[in-house]
Amino acid sequence: MAVASMQREPTPQYPAIKPGMMGMYIFLASEVMFFGSLFAMYFYLFGSAGQWPPKAPSASPEYYVSWLGIPAINTVLLLSSGVTCHFALDGLAHDNRRRFFLLQISTIVLGLAFEFGQLYEFINAFHRGLNLTANTFASAFFTMTGFHGAHVLGGLVLLTLILYRASRGQFDSRNHVGPAAVTLYWHFVDVVWIFLFIILYVGITAGK
Repeated sequence: MAVASMQREPTPQYPAIKPGMMGMYIFLASEVMFFGSLFAMYFYLFGSAGQWPPKAPSASPEYYVSWLGIPAINTVLLLSSGVTCHFALDGLAHDNRRRFFLLQISTIVLGLAFEFGQLYEFINAFHRGLNLTANTFASAFFTMTGFHGAHVLGGLVLLTLILYRASRGQFDSRNHVGPAAVTLYWHFVDVVWIFLFIILYVGITAGK
């Protein structure tokens, strides 16, 4: 008796997520919750305050923050660094090492410029009497932007580490999970800054 053999249809193959990328996705999910709690805190303070921002006894009456000047320049710097970071990874994925190194260094320089701009903004605010304990807005402002600045600093460390490892030939078009994960993280800090800029700077300036 002939036994008919049934051929199994081939199981479709889906690209697997690399462990390094999966780890970054999980980490960023926790970061979304962290910054989400900070934004929730800010909106709670905003909703429960009779006047926002509250008056700061030690600060100039008309001075809080403005989106003009350093904050606007910082926004351009950080978003530009996101573009250079993206195309640096693209260069590495296509084994264009010259483009990768040029754009990766540009990303680091732009990130450092953002950090120095943020430090200048903090010092300027302190000189005008707006410090961490001036009022609830100041506390929220320095907490949120300070944590973001710390995340940018962490990203700069990672970008520099990727640059060093790439200079030793550890990444190419077939092995660039690490650079891809760090690039994803850098885009995340870009997106967080957009929300901070709109809520803490543009929102306050528009409310004056």
